[in-house]
Amino acid sequence: MNAFVRHLGEDYQKLPGLIQQAHHGVIHLEGNVFVRHGNMLARLFAGILKLPPAAESVQLTVDGYHEDSQMRWLRNFGGHQMQSCFRLEGDYLVENMGPVRLWMKLVVEQDTLQYKLCRASVWGVTIPAWFAPGLNAFEKEDNGNYIFGVRINLPVLGRLIEYGGTMRLHPSSID
Repeated sequence: MNAFVRHLGEDYQKLPGLIQQAHHGVIHLEGNVFVRHGNMLARLFAGILKLPPAAESVQLTVDGYHEDSQMRWLRNFGGHQMQSCFRLEGDYLVENMGPVRLWMKLVVEQDTLQYKLCRASVWGVTIPAWFAPGLNAFEKEDNGNYIFGVRINLPVLGRLIEYGGTMRLHPSSID
């Protein structure tokens, strides 16, 4: 049983079949998505964090590796690489992405997987709750398609990044 499944526990069975498959074994997703940034300061900060550039339509591929101790997602936004490693830490699924660490709890609400941010740090410094980013992230299935969205807002700056769209899970990649 991988880290993602262990984190969700019995709620894993509440997920639509496609979302379960997208978090099991070795997977490959691809599709066209949008990437948006906020104001000039947010764009500068996004560049420092090496987030993908803004585009109204860019080819995104995701190669996911779901292992017992971790989940690794390698995202390629039209040539711009972004990697995440997720591990269990107590009651949290913690995403490590470069200098950023996000402590999250995942919940299933109305057939949709929601990522709830509980704590964040940058370069090892915990961000105080009053200055922490806001996260709205989800995954769901619609007519055999993988639908997702991620939006991160920062206090004062507003939207740091938002990306999402429709992707296909390739059946040959499901183990």
